[in-house]
Amino acid sequence: MAKASGNGRGKRRAHRLKSRAETLTRGGPGSEKPRSLDAIKAHPNDPLRQMVFFLHDLDLQSFIGRKRVVAEKTRTAFGSTLKNVVNDLKKLNMHIQRIDEIGWRHAVALAAYWANELGHSSSTIQNKLTVIRKFCELIGKKGAIPKREKLYQALEAKGVEKSAVTRAQVTHGSKSWKAAGVDAHAIIEVVAVENPQEALLFELELHFGLRVKEALSFRPREAERREGIAIKLGTKGGLGRFVPFMKDPVKQAKQRDVLERARAWADEHNNKGEMGYPRLTMEEARTKYYHVLRKYGINKKAMGVASHGLRHQFAADMFEDITGHRPPAEGEQSPAWFKQNRELVNHAYKNVSEALGHWRKDISTAYLSSVSMMSKLQQQRIEKLIEMVQNTPGIAPGLLELGVKRAWLTGRAALGIEMPHNERFVLTVGLEEGVKWDVLHGVHALLQKLLPGRVMVTPLLGGVQPDDGVEVFLC
Repeated sequence: MAKASGNGRGKRRAHRLKSRAETLTRGGPGSEKPRSLDAIKAHPNDPLRQMVFFLHDLDLQSFIGRKRVVAEKTRTAFGSTLKNVVNDLKKLNMHIQRIDEIGWRHAVALAAYWANELGHSSSTIQNKLTVIRKFCELIGKKGAIPKREKLYQALEAKGVEKSAVTRAQVTHGSKSWKAAGVDAHAIIEVVAVENPQEALLFELELHFGLRVKEALSFRPREAERREGIAIKLGTKGGLGRFVPFMKDPVKQAKQRDVLERARAWADEHNNKGEMGYPRLTMEEARTKYYHVLRKYGINKKAMGVASHGLRHQFAADMFEDITGHRPPAEGEQSPAWFKQNRELVNHAYKNVSEALGHWRKDISTAYLSSVSMMSKLQQQRIEKLIEMVQNTPGIAPGLLELGVKRAWLTGRAALGIEMPHNERFVLTVGLEEGVKWDVLHGVHALLQKLLPGRVMVTPLLGGVQPDDGVEVFLC
């Protein structure tokens, strides 16, 4: 018999970290199996009634974050989805007699039905599958619903592409107020005249990346630390986080100024030292907050921005504070720089993600975009401008008639950088041999007539194709 080693390693047991769901004292995997059996017994062969019985007074616990009952909105959505699942299975002729029969085969068939027949978005399908997965875990069928590649392969067999059931984690362009051409500071100054409290809430979102609920729950005096602020109240999943001050002295000074004014306001107007409204529930406070937004037309329809865009702007500002460059979502830098400085960019993604209250760096791409997405977006912008020049009636034949031999997009337009609508893109033109440069006056006039205010013309010097040029074919 082999002797155990003297250092005791031979006696060690393999240790496995338990998931958040497994550590729940109640509401975890398998906890509702007796309830499901009672429902089946109470309503034999009637799965819809069984599901209603199962959902009645269900103590639905969160599987992530701190131990807590989920919000009423989540509980309502959970119940509605499960009842619809039973009805949808009936439409698919996948009749079940008992709710504990629901499993992999049903989930795959439902996902294919939602994608192919009902045209649901990928996020809707994912949300519904999450509900089915949690239901199965509650009744003791952990792992019954496939995830990721296993799910994608099963759906492909039913003609459903992966893209139909995967959320796009990368933003398609910036959602910040700055990118929309809205001056957040100017808006805040206007709001502050009659609604100083809401103006301060906006500033906390803008300079510290707080969510609305976090801003309303914020206690400046308790949160302040030497190097930043600690966010504990109102956070998603009850998870606290630390938001550091910016390195840039001007930005940091502004953060400290906002924090100081918020502390003075909270001390004077709220006996808890909070930024929220005294004697209002969180739901009532949020309603009042959004009423003020509507008062000033701060919404997508009127101004092209939402309150959440302030959080996006904070993310972009923090990314710039770390890297010295605006994020890919804003398209101000070529993809080459981000690829050459990948380590610094990844470091920025991680830090921004943590400051926003997420714990995977890839989540920050929802705010900042990514290099690969930036490349696609820039290509789309370039193609759009080329099509504008080529397809606008009269431009191509007019330029040729004036003696323009070749033309290129140059400058920011050739990089596919997002530009304000009032910024002209540069079209560099090369002339036929013997054509004099004064013909450019005619070129300017033609383009001003057909694309008013959109194009600025420059001549090709030295006869050498511009290094950063993208050719626009005129014939």
